[in-house]
Amino acid sequence: MADLDDIRTFNLFNFSFLQKILGQRALRGYYFYMLKTQIMVVIFILLGWVASASAQVRVMHFNIAGYQGDDAAMKGVLAAMHADDKMGWAQPVDIFLFNEVTTTALPKILAAVNAVAPVGTTYAQGTYTSASGETSASGAQAMFYRADTLTEVTSGHADIFTGASRYGDRWLMQIKGYTSTLSKFYVYGMHLKASSGSANAALRDTGMQAIRANADALGVGIPCIYTGDFNFYSNAEAAYGSLIAAGNGQGVDPYGNGNWTGSTNAWKQTQAPMVVGYNGMVGGGLNDRFDFIVPSLGAADGRGISAMMSTMRAPGNDGNHYNIDINAGNNTYYPTDINRSNILADNLGMASDHIAQLLEFQVPAKMSASLVSAPTRVIKGALASIEVKVQNVAPYFNSTGVDPLVFAVNCTGSVTGTASGTAPLLPSSISKFVTLNTATVGAVTGSVNVTSSNEAVETPSIALPVSAQVVRSSNPTLDPVADVDSVTLLLDTQPDLGSVTVDAGVRNYLYDSNQSKLDIDSVSFTGTAASRLSLASGLGANLTTGTRTLRFAFNTAGLTPGSYSAVATVRTSDEDILGAASRNITVNFDIAVGSGVFGDVTGDGIVDSGDVSSVLLDFGPCDGCITDLDQSGVVDSADISIVLLEIS
Repeated sequence: MADLDDIRTFNLFNFSFLQKILGQRALRGYYFYMLKTQIMVVIFILLGWVASASAQVRVMHFNIAGYQGDDAAMKGVLAAMHADDKMGWAQPVDIFLFNEVTTTALPKILAAVNAVAPVGTTYAQGTYTSASGETSASGAQAMFYRADTLTEVTSGHADIFTGASRYGDRWLMQIKGYTSTLSKFYVYGMHLKASSGSANAALRDTGMQAIRANADALGVGIPCIYTGDFNFYSNAEAAYGSLIAAGNGQGVDPYGNGNWTGSTNAWKQTQAPMVVGYNGMVGGGLNDRFDFIVPSLGAADGRGISAMMSTMRAPGNDGNHYNIDINAGNNTYYPTDINRSNILADNLGMASDHIAQLLEFQVPAKMSASLVSAPTRVIKGALASIEVKVQNVAPYFNSTGVDPLVFAVNCTGSVTGTASGTAPLLPSSISKFVTLNTATVGAVTGSVNVTSSNEAVETPSIALPVSAQVVRSSNPTLDPVADVDSVTLLLDTQPDLGSVTVDAGVRNYLYDSNQSKLDIDSVSFTGTAASRLSLASGLGANLTTGTRTLRFAFNTAGLTPGSYSAVATVRTSDEDILGAASRNITVNFDIAVGSGVFGDVTGDGIVDSGDVSSVLLDFGPCDGCITDLDQSGVVDSADISIVLLEIS
């Protein structure tokens, strides 16, 4: 990029010329325009418009007239191609295609391309060939591509003779991050025979037929982009008919196949920006559409790599400068920014005797799919829904620049269900739901398969494996060997002994790996002793084998002798997995509170014949009974003797 001192020097030596060529606006604002040109470049380069590695493709074609124009103006035009947001967004150019590039001019144009590249973006030179005759025919074609988004497949390059000492070039490009065959596309650059007359028109047709024969031989649906200075005077030319003729490589004109001549079509025209050409270049004013970017049918079908046809434009051509200088008066290419439009028009007038063109291309979809919720352990019979998240993760500058991702979901094994849809672009996603079959206990497996038949889609098939264990519900029991949901505990005690405890054991009946773990969640009490009962310990999760002890505490402070009862309702549940359910077991308490008088087993405060009768009724093994006065575990004659001794 030329610095400001270079620009000012250029101004001083060329001011009189500019006065003639650029008109009155040069007198009142040329310094301003050159400074603003530099500011535009500085904005992109120094203030950090860092280009993201988005794959959406912007293609520029420009006949640079052998680089006869002003270097600063050329750089201003190239910078404006990155910044062009006429269609609603700006993005770095991905492919520059130039006509009339000599071997001498080649390094100069590469330097210019990289000098105005947005920060983080560099350009590589595509395969360049120049036959000896091409130099005398104004120069060959050159292509430069953005190295972080594209790769040239050099084996795909070809030279195609188009007549009049000129060769067209064919380059094969691969979008980085894509691997399918149709994510490659061919770019043709050509400069067909110039000038009017039937002989020249015939030569143009010969050249176009050679290009079409080459493209047709590539096969059906192969994306091709035809670019160049075709020198067509009207849509009636035979060569134009050859371009759009049926066949594998049929060209599809973004402007349609209608007439492009005359003032009503001035916005399509590309030669020449000045009535008197700058520095000896061709003049005449804008009145011809010689320059073209035309996709083939395979690159214009809305699938995969495909031209966004409505984005075709000639930046700087506002349609109001037919047959006059493009910078005469005000330019309104950007209707709300006349200064910006005028700067671009001034640069176009000095850069070449053609003006550049831009066309945007959408890129193929990129599919991403994942399971958001897929159970790995589930209760038999549970409704087990699996959420599948699908996204289109292709990078983009504008959402219209990516092929919409149409997908389908199918399942195998123990996963059932189908679904389909169109996935939104990252960061959005769409979710679909399928079902895991939980009818049978044991290990179950399957797969959720997400596929897309989009053209050139990256990752067209994604298999998401599902593996889960279907288990029986847990089964709480209060017995060590049997399935028992309710037990009764006897508790004989005396007043004012503090807190006395009694235990119950809980097991997960017949637990194995195909059964849910057991959670003991809570206990509630009812009955006459409810307020004096509490659970001291025993709650917890994930009981498998073994016993969980529930220790109950009974508060004897200030108790009145007598009989009490209560029920502890123990709430249990399956482990925290899909389909978990709860169930209750109960512990019944039968509580006898004595008087505190030794031998008084009836609780009436005296030892008499009634106590003897109670001991006789409990005769036999009776661990914990109040009638087992010697705490031997057996109510026997020794306990009767104690009662008899205590009778007053």
